[in-house]
Parts: sequence; structure tokens; C-alpha cells
Amino acid sequence: MWNKFVQLFKFKITGLTCEACIKLITLRLKKIIGVTEISIDLQSGQAEVRVEPDLSFDRIEQVFVGTDYSITKL
Repeated sequence: MWNKFVQLFKFKITGLTCEACIKLITLRLKKIIGVTEISIDLQSGQAEVRVEPDLSFDRIEQVFVGTDYSITKL
């Protein structure tokens, strides 16, 4: 069971083409202190990221700045 103090961010990633894309994004997200779980679906482009409550979605968005990917919060 998940801690009630954990946030879940859901977003769509545009620009995903392969498993290597997912690995790259996952590695970048894992570097953020406070990210606890990452799930990305290649086919739908949808991602779910669980984070500690003090982490903002803006911080997640920063991972995608300067990349070939863009995200839209769901």
C-alpha cells in the first residue's frame, strides 16, 4: 500500500520512439531526489511518476527541457 503522503504525477510524453527513450527518461527522472517510482508506457506515451509530497511537477518538467521530448500533464 502506498504512503498517503506520496504524490502521483500522470503525464503524456511526446517523442517516444523506442525502449532506449524510456531508459534515458527513466535515468534522468531517477536523478531527482524525491522520485520514488517511475512507470512509462511506450505505446501510449503515458507516464506515472510517484514522488515525495514536496516535489513539484515543475521539477519533473525540467528533465525534458532541451530534449526531443515534451510532456503534457494529465
